[in-house]
Amino acid sequence: MKVSTVKEAWDLADRLFPSIYELDSSSIERAGYKVYKSTAEGSNARICDLNDRLELNYDNGLSESIWIEERMAEDNIAIVGMYSERTIFGDVKVKDVKEITYHHVLGMVNKTLDDGRSGIEITMYGGETTSFGHDTLAYIRLA
Repeated sequence: MKVSTVKEAWDLADRLFPSIYELDSSSIERAGYKVYKSTAEGSNARICDLNDRLELNYDNGLSESIWIEERMAEDNIAIVGMYSERTIFGDVKVKDVKEITYHHVLGMVNKTLDDGRSGIEITMYGGETTSFGHDTLAYIRLA
């Protein structure tokens, strides 16, 4: 499931989750994120706040995620290092790396580019995409 805002995600979680829940402060240190546990006696159901989604874990072992678009795009930054080659003396060439920063990144995939080369396509919030051939790609770092 996908919603636009954090409020919409929690509103949906309130409708789907089988009971009242409370913050499990002891789980925060162990898990590294906020965990909310069911207050129903004998229940082990939980809601995990994983920043870009809420993960609802039910007593029957099933789970589902509510993806939050504003959080998915808000903090996701990809820094792409691209090779460029320049001649410095005679036949001596040097490869330089230029960094390009992309904000609001939703995802990346390996794919065959329009020109037939193998490469990576980055999709940003709002549907914008950019692509790079593997031959010119030095690295991709997520920040």
